Amino acid sequence: MTPPVKARSGHILLDPRRHYKDLVRVYPDIYKRVVDANRPFVKEGESILPEVLLEENLRDLRANRKPAGYNRPDAFGMRLVFPIADPTRVEFYFTKAIRCQEVVQMTEQASQMLRRRGIKHTVEYDRLPLGPPRGPPGFLPNPAGVGTAVS
Repeated sequence: MTPPVKARSGHILLDPRRHYKDLVRVYPDIYKRVVDANRPFVKEGESILPEVLLEENLRDLRANRKPAGYNRPDAFGMRLVFPIADPTRVEFYFTKAIRCQEVVQMTEQASQMLRRRGIKHTVEYDRLPLGPPRGPPGFLPNPAGVGTAVS
């Protein structure tokens, strides 16, 4: 499958026989790429935080638990999320606030790292249940899909 040019989220679903502990060897490389992608958004005084989060995530992975990922509250930063969606299958995804090429690139790079390590997986894009589209602020949606002004 050819990846899209832009995406809001890039999902990697491991083979159902795989577990969180199978990510221990490749996770530091994936995590460091996400942190590097977020360098422009790092605030002063948070320089040690990525290393601490990496160690916490690795501790969870070694214990075969779902890690926290990298879910910083930066408006335009890249996020690495491990959802609770399916307890029988390991999944993680990359996301940004807008559709962009960086999400696709990060997902493809992570997929390549997993393939090199022999970890079977599938890649999907834009699977987030985002709900119906919203109108501009100050407008309420109506059944016809056209916003009406709020007074």
